[in-house]
Amino acid sequence: MKFLLLPLALGLAAGPCAAAPAKPYTRNVAIVIYQNAEPLDWTGPFEVYNDAAHMGSANGQPAFNVYVVSKTKETVDSQGMHVVPNYSIADAPRPDIVLFPGGPSGNVYDDPEFFAWAKKACDEAEIAQSVCTGAFVLGKAGLLDGLEVTTHYGSIDRLGELYPKAAVKRGRRFVDNGHVVTTAGISAGIDGSLHVVARLLGRRVADDVARYMEYAWSPEASLADNYSYFNPSTDDLGRMAQSGDIQYAEKRYAEAAATFQKILARDAANRDAWGSLAWCMKQQGRHLESAQAFAKSAAGSTDRHTAWTHYNAAGQFALAGKKDDAFAELKLAYAQGYPDRSAIDKDKDLASLKDDPRAKTLTAAAD
Repeated sequence: MKFLLLPLALGLAAGPCAAAPAKPYTRNVAIVIYQNAEPLDWTGPFEVYNDAAHMGSANGQPAFNVYVVSKTKETVDSQGMHVVPNYSIADAPRPDIVLFPGGPSGNVYDDPEFFAWAKKACDEAEIAQSVCTGAFVLGKAGLLDGLEVTTHYGSIDRLGELYPKAAVKRGRRFVDNGHVVTTAGISAGIDGSLHVVARLLGRRVADDVARYMEYAWSPEASLADNYSYFNPSTDDLGRMAQSGDIQYAEKRYAEAAATFQKILARDAANRDAWGSLAWCMKQQGRHLESAQAFAKSAAGSTDRHTAWTHYNAAGQFALAGKKDDAFAELKLAYAQGYPDRSAIDKDKDLASLKDDPRAKTLTAAAD
């Protein structure tokens, strides 16, 4: 499982534990910003894709690699929000999904160098997405002709005047044409991005992202039946893992554990499956097995959840009476950046370690 704000754990993680497909599983998502870009136009979709990256991960691979691109790497003023782009147009990875937010989007399409990159990125991407007046970038790139499209309600008329071959629609949160996805303004970018997640990774992942964001997403009735429930971008092991997630969410912990054990019988190196199994064992009070599974999930990992996984392993080892192993895992958790240096004093799972001389030594070393 993907450990995003655990111990909410598996309910947040839709993520399959799949064998790597022939095509790279991780899609690059380029969020393009420019001076005075509308903040929620791009931060909303960034949140959606960034959360889905982990909730839809497969075989240790995130579903998305999300990054911010601008013309240069210089700080961009996004209406008072100062943002340092991850990449410039000179060194950005080729995007599979490229998103243009609203605001004065002429800062993109009136800049020959910036627009040349933008058009190429749109043409080569699996999905070119706009939010609000970002649609004007797609229009100038020649992508809207013959399509139903939308934009912010205040720019509907102007988009129709500039691109008369496009059928500009009022009152639509988003319009999906396959390659081109346009959304209305501001918060509508969240709806359009959740739709893309549902289309690419299945309804369950999109629902889990919306739940985590506490966003009242209601898919359009005409589209809801078209979403696969399980992740269509993965394989049978991935769909098996999602079945395990459902069993876990329904508190059928023994069944879920059996499902993840079946996955591990076929893919013993699958960190996601080890992590999922760890939570199943924890819920059943099987502390030693839980600790061992957490440790295997964390072994060799360098992602941002590794410290938390080591920490959970430490707690379970402590409950199992394995103090040496608990201290070893706690030391790894601190080395990986676990932030709470006073955890032994506060966490009841670690209570058996509190009076051990090694506790003070470890805390001092962490400081």
